[in-house]
Amino acid sequence: MGSRRRKLSLLWTAGTFLAVALIVSGLTPHSARCAVPASADSAFPQPQALQPAVRFWIDVFTRYSYRDFIIVDSTDVRRVYEVMHLPGFGPPSGSQIAQADFELKDKYRRILYWLAEGGQPRNADERRVAKYFPHASRETFLKAASNLRVQEGVRERFMKGMVRSARYRPMMRRIFAREGLPPDLVALAAVESGFDPRARSSAGAAGIWQFMRGTARKYLHISRYRDDRMNPYRATVAAARLLRENYLMLGNWPLAITAYDYGPGGIARAAAQYNGDYVQIVKHYNGPHFGFAARNYYPEFLAAVEVYRHSNRYFPGLNEISTPLLLADEHSTPAPVRHAERVTHYRIRRGDTLSRIAHVYGVSVESLLSENDLSNPRRLRAGDVLAIPAAAPAARHAAPVTHRYRVERGDTLYGIARRAGVSLRRLMAVNRIYRPRALSIGMILHIPGV
Repeated sequence: MGSRRRKLSLLWTAGTFLAVALIVSGLTPHSARCAVPASADSAFPQPQALQPAVRFWIDVFTRYSYRDFIIVDSTDVRRVYEVMHLPGFGPPSGSQIAQADFELKDKYRRILYWLAEGGQPRNADERRVAKYFPHASRETFLKAASNLRVQEGVRERFMKGMVRSARYRPMMRRIFAREGLPPDLVALAAVESGFDPRARSSAGAAGIWQFMRGTARKYLHISRYRDDRMNPYRATVAAARLLRENYLMLGNWPLAITAYDYGPGGIARAAAQYNGDYVQIVKHYNGPHFGFAARNYYPEFLAAVEVYRHSNRYFPGLNEISTPLLLADEHSTPAPVRHAERVTHYRIRRGDTLSRIAHVYGVSVESLLSENDLSNPRRLRAGDVLAIPAAAPAARHAAPVTHRYRVERGDTLYGIARRAGVSLRRLMAVNRIYRPRALSIGMILHIPGV
């Protein structure tokens, strides 16, 4: 379901589903209902054949900047031909990315064509490529020329995702543990969205778990007024159930995790063809759209688990970085890491209103709407679960109101808050303003003490 990947809609009859599930996993109808292994170390095997790919993705996540472009053989990432660093600062533009992709592929395609025709290496680049292909045939070089892939580094984005994840991982791990799943499985959200609850892909995937609309309808409520894919709590419950179903169908986590990206039907067919051997599937399966993304999905996940387990090794001092500063260019700034554990959840009862819930928890109605991606505050359903954002420390211990201010022409809430030395969120909470633009000339604002 990754945002970078093509989404497949695969329909299976009940009889086909059961037959394939039992063939692939070797489960009997009784064993299929047994608990899912929850030990992360035993649940996520790392065959020796996968180690180069896992190492490659660890480097992409932690070593290479978004201005680094790595050209590799898409069928064997051990063949790293070059790492090109783009001069400058900040994220590269789309045209710069396209130019880097074109230049690197053109350069190494020419080198591989030269070697294919029997040419001898003439420079360091050609000698480096030739070392990957000792005694190779012409066809091998030509095939390598068609397998070139340029991968951009994501160190900065992955680091932001790690900071952002502190707000959601404790809740996710509890949900996964409750479903009988290995808690480390939540690292899959790093691969899917970088723990961004507002992430959307060009293919139509949405939310922290990047559900496609068709798949999401089986687990989540989606309507004109509400899209539960954008609700981190509900989407996590849905992802846990989908992953559990994948596991019970396919029998092991390498297949179940890959199925989250490629689709359970396609992976079941591949598993039936190769007797459930994940390594053989990755090496030889040639099903529709089973390309670089699907082959590398499980190694990416293993790399993410490794980085999260040993975050201080890969990002020393990350916990000391100021979260608001690190995420300053994000479209929404999550709560600071040190308050992540204070995010709670509330099950709506008959007669509840958002304003009443906000008052009880000491947060604004606007923050509840934003946290739960609700567009209409009146559309609440008894039994739904709301994520309650952590109240800002200043708001929880606010000093008494010290004076009032009459709104004048040209005033904005942000400007008033800045002049008064208070946060915009606190000013809105004290005055029960739910939209920053809801000001009128002559309106009296209560200015809280600093």
